[in-house]
Amino acid sequence: MVIAVLVLPALLTLALLVLMWRWAPRWRGNPWLYRVGFAFLAGLLSPTMLMAGHGGLPGPTIGGLVLVLMRLEWIGDLHANFIAFGSNDAAFLSAPFLVVFALALFIPLRTARPATFGFDDDAAG
Repeated sequence: MVIAVLVLPALLTLALLVLMWRWAPRWRGNPWLYRVGFAFLAGLLSPTMLMAGHGGLPGPTIGGLVLVLMRLEWIGDLHANFIAFGSNDAAFLSAPFLVVFALALFIPLRTARPATFGFDDDAAG
């Protein structure tokens, strides 16, 4: 259960984040779309508090999202605000996700730019 909730989703998210970071210079779409996707994945890896029952456990935000969706009985039970996201059975704090999302959105590690094929330096003269 711990592997399914905490470890596997975090490893998959980390792999996607590394792939996005490595392929940033070859991005052919909108740079702001790249930044939002990168910030979203970084936010999913932020540490948060997973709460279920009467206890809490520190873990990644993606683990909290998986925990909430696994314990969800009906879509109407979902509650979301700036403090927490969850249902009556399980929840996780969303404030760390929002902070990391905002930081990663406006302070990117690499700038996404359209790929160039050829010799641009020689064409300038």
